[in-house]
Amino acid sequence: MNTSTAKRSIYYGAVGMIIAALVFLALPSLRSAVERANQELKPRGDVVQAAADESTTTEAQEPTGSFEKIAETDRLELLFRSSDSAIKVKDKSNGYVWDSAVQHKQAVEDGNELWAASSQSIFHLTYTDPNRPAFEQLETNSVIEQPVIKTKPLENGISVHYELKQLQISFDMEFTLKDNALEVKVPGKSVQESKNNWVMKIAPLPFFGAASDQDQGYAVYPDGPGALSTFKAHHSSYLDPYRASVYGPDTISFNNFKRQENAMLPIFGLKVNNNAFLGMITEGEYDANILYSPSGYLINLNRVTSELVYRRDYEAVKKDGNLARKPEKDMLREDRTVRYVFFSDKEADYGHMASAYRDFLVNEQGIAPRIKKGDPIPFGLDLLMGIKKGQILFDHFIPTTTFDQAKEIMADLKKRGVSDISANLLGWTGRGYLAYPSGYKPASKLGGTDGLKKLSDYTKEQNVQLFLQDDYVDAWSEFDGFSKRSDVVVGANHFAVTDRYSYEFFLNAGKQNAAFEDKVIDPLRKLGISGINFDAVGYIDYFDYNKDYPLTREGTAKQWGEMMDKSVKQFGDAASIGGNGYTLKHSSRLFGIPMDDSGYFFTDETIPFYQMVVHGLIPYSGDAQNLFYDPQMQYLKMVEYGYMPYYQFTKNYAEDLKDTYYSDLFSSDYGNWVNQSITQYKEMSEKLQPVWSQAMTEHRKLQEDVYETEYEDGTRVIVNYSPRSVQIGDSVVPDKNFIVVKKGG
Repeated sequence: MNTSTAKRSIYYGAVGMIIAALVFLALPSLRSAVERANQELKPRGDVVQAAADESTTTEAQEPTGSFEKIAETDRLELLFRSSDSAIKVKDKSNGYVWDSAVQHKQAVEDGNELWAASSQSIFHLTYTDPNRPAFEQLETNSVIEQPVIKTKPLENGISVHYELKQLQISFDMEFTLKDNALEVKVPGKSVQESKNNWVMKIAPLPFFGAASDQDQGYAVYPDGPGALSTFKAHHSSYLDPYRASVYGPDTISFNNFKRQENAMLPIFGLKVNNNAFLGMITEGEYDANILYSPSGYLINLNRVTSELVYRRDYEAVKKDGNLARKPEKDMLREDRTVRYVFFSDKEADYGHMASAYRDFLVNEQGIAPRIKKGDPIPFGLDLLMGIKKGQILFDHFIPTTTFDQAKEIMADLKKRGVSDISANLLGWTGRGYLAYPSGYKPASKLGGTDGLKKLSDYTKEQNVQLFLQDDYVDAWSEFDGFSKRSDVVVGANHFAVTDRYSYEFFLNAGKQNAAFEDKVIDPLRKLGISGINFDAVGYIDYFDYNKDYPLTREGTAKQWGEMMDKSVKQFGDAASIGGNGYTLKHSSRLFGIPMDDSGYFFTDETIPFYQMVVHGLIPYSGDAQNLFYDPQMQYLKMVEYGYMPYYQFTKNYAEDLKDTYYSDLFSSDYGNWVNQSITQYKEMSEKLQPVWSQAMTEHRKLQEDVYETEYEDGTRVIVNYSPRSVQIGDSVVPDKNFIVVKKGG
């Protein structure tokens, strides 16, 4: 052995001894850390016994005590166990029992022991210590905390008070039966906390009705129009569940790329074999999340629930200028109610879930149908009027469709046999489309106020619905008409909410509402328009700490609703873009209703849940058909999902829009599209007009690329997306086409 080799041997040997010594010294710490983690996660009261070694299986003990019946309706029985407040709901129509907790044996077999204990919990709690230098959200549940439980009877139910002594947090949960539904309520005043532990979120009944891999069925969650995930015996291990804030993200983002689709309705559902439930948040939905955890996420159980948000976190600026996450100081104390509606046998599907939520909107929220029996299907016509093109010295206004040309287009459509038109004007103000605040005045290069009046008089005479689209949410720093200090949305850190360049802002809804009458309604009062189309209000909602008009998310939506009602009062109608549930009561027409979900890996199908709720109540459209690479496939999707035919046109060439803010409108020339749009409109009118005012009752996948939608009177619409004809019963559906089958056909 030479000298260099000897030195290397000595060196590596010394390093090895040092590493061995460090490992030896660290083992007790590592072992202690593991033990502490297990003890933290281990449910108190020895509900779960940790395995002594790898060869020993975990044996969890069932909670003691029996269930007693405490409430009953013609359809349901509510059973309660006083030892841990677990509940069961028995469906008397077929004897099926919905459990708040999963049996230990099944949970242990299908997942790890710690989550097996969690599956017995009646609630999950997220909390934080506001005194810690680094913000951290901690999670716990009723099994781990073993709260002190006190109960008192309610009419057809029970109120349970939970006191988590170690955390010094307490709250009530009320369980009551109403007809074929269970209501779970957390009274806002009952939630109490300590100075060292603040409540962030409470998830009631997180494992209610949880299904195993051996069950047949699916979960429904409100991702875009709706999404469905089937239970699978073989599946992946998932890193994340579906978690969505109702009505859109809590955090305002100026990056719209790959944005998750909104949860436009506060609903979730589960079908287990021949039984199903729909969960709907009927109180406090503005501050709630919908959570679907597929089997394979932490434990092999499929479960869906709601999370009630009591605080959010925000980005604060520290004294040294660095940023840090902090919890909001004030707790949201409104009452929260989640209603579970139950279905069995032939009713156990997402069609009946949608019907139940539709009934809630009509009967309890007062949403009146905007479509009458016999009404024709309208031709949805967007007209891009004008937009500015940025230049070195001055922006150049491009008139793509003047008011006179808009009249010509409508007259031509009428001449070609379009009996009913629902028109919407984009970029009708002097600043053009996508320039906000818009200035509110008709563009002189389009014909000015006189030109718009002549157009509106024509539409009123011809019974054409005419909306003027404008945005009272967005504001860009290059345009005047707003104060970047006092008129904009302010975050919890007391800074204006803006992008990194201080270019984009959001406007305070209270101030917009206060000025709406003078700036918009009065100047347009003499026009014969149908109403205002409110851009953005249906796909974004936010907190606002503006010192003049501080608003919660519910308060912001209320201000927008009042603005829409002012449009209805003056002109007769109002429209909204985006479809969030709070717009339904105020909207005569809905724009921008999505056709696709966000594309989560565990999602198996996109379903038209939203469309099933609103079809026959409010006319709706999605994206304009002429903006798709395959117009025929888009046309079939409009048919399947019950959309109105909808196009976005310009009188002049789309090439004029190059280098503007709106280059997306790449194929808009009216002359190039009119024949195809008329053909499709007439086909939809001829075949689908009888079901236009009806509710969708069923929707199902018949086979790959073939779907069926059923309406109230039994009419079925079968859509075939495949490149070959298919035989369905006695009917043949041509390739890339659809047929309408009357009841009994």
